Amino acid sequence: MTTTAPIVRSSLALGAALVMPGCFHDRPPQLGCATEAACATSTTTTSTTTGEPTTSTSTTGASPEPRTFRIDSLRLIDPHLFSDICFDVTGLVNMFGLTQQIDDGELNLVLHFADFDPAALAAVLGETESCDLTAQTCVPTDGVSLQLPVEVVTEAPCLGVDPTVFASKNAASLNAPEPTCFRTSAVELALPLGAADAPINMLQTQVTFNFDDAADPQAILHGVVSGFLTRASAETVDIEVSGANYNLWAMVQGPEGCADSHPELLPSVDELAGPDGPVEGVWLAFNATASRVALVPP
Repeated sequence: MTTTAPIVRSSLALGAALVMPGCFHDRPPQLGCATEAACATSTTTTSTTTGEPTTSTSTTGASPEPRTFRIDSLRLIDPHLFSDICFDVTGLVNMFGLTQQIDDGELNLVLHFADFDPAALAAVLGETESCDLTAQTCVPTDGVSLQLPVEVVTEAPCLGVDPTVFASKNAASLNAPEPTCFRTSAVELALPLGAADAPINMLQTQVTFNFDDAADPQAILHGVVSGFLTRASAETVDIEVSGANYNLWAMVQGPEGCADSHPELLPSVDELAGPDGPVEGVWLAFNATASRVALVPP
């Protein structure tokens, strides 16, 4: 990931204005959240005195120099996904699902810092209506956004999840943020997965990352998005690969006998402690990077 050129700052921001009564999953790929308290919409207005776009939010004292970063790479590292003939299709899902949608400007996830202070960050994860990738500008949307408190991590490890939940071969391929790094709080999140027919619901989702320059960042480096996908959620999602549809949970498990061929990658099934006992599912980990963009009015 190379540092992008400085971008003209805009005061147009994604902010939390209204608590929504649920999640929006009706227009995939679409960001959402699994708890009402975390869902919000953003609204923007224009100043009658300066003509500069501003944001109406539930907080005050917003910085005049917000920072927004569009996720420009998102790659599933763990688990690997397998077709019904035990073919590893993880690369296809990454290339023709996530990468293609991001590069084509069809999937525009952004981390927005309305009041940028490296010592006290608070991020909003949202989608934008559209992005001009050449001009590095994005048009905000009134869709769902998610509040993500951010902590500064000064001592290793940066990742908030135990790497032993991942296959050792895959863990070695994860980005490795180093202190001083930044880590969001753990939240429930519905994340678009590119080739999936609907967002996937993840528990205890965290984003861990470094800035290229903590004082004046133009890019997010060494990002890792991790979270727990329940079996119940995965069984409701299908993914298209090379024209064929596969159930996501079946791809996580792999067909019978596949573990014999891929002992370093399977089995992938994990358990998460829940209030009513263990919850079956799988820990997911994505490598991610992001570059700075300016938010502009439509």
